[in-house]
Amino acid sequence: MTIKNAIKSGKKGFYIGHRLILPFRCQLLKVIFDNHIYTQLVNNKDIVIDQGPKNTSIYILEGGNLRNYIHNFEYIKLIACEADDDLSNPDTHQKIICSVKEGHLVEIEYPGDDVLFIE
Repeated sequence: MTIKNAIKSGKKGFYIGHRLILPFRCQLLKVIFDNHIYTQLVNNKDIVIDQGPKNTSIYILEGGNLRNYIHNFEYIKLIACEADDDLSNPDTHQKIICSVKEGHLVEIEYPGDDVLFIE
């Protein structure tokens, strides 16, 4: 499933502990979480990325258990592109926001104009 199709169809992500599971495979360029901006996503002690056959998992080790962010108004912000896109082409980059919800669910959407996104 593509990022665009997942968001358009309202697919939800899932979280457990420190792990955020996206319902699609993607390449990540940036992760913004709890006032930290991560761009070095390989060999990082705070963020670990894992690819499954149909999912992308982000282990956020620095921020603690994701359950602590359920009623937080901040988003987990991502800049990503499809798994088979060219990372060096800025036209393929997609801004995504994730909201941690009850029941281990994560809402995933494109940000509105009111969401600040540092590039």
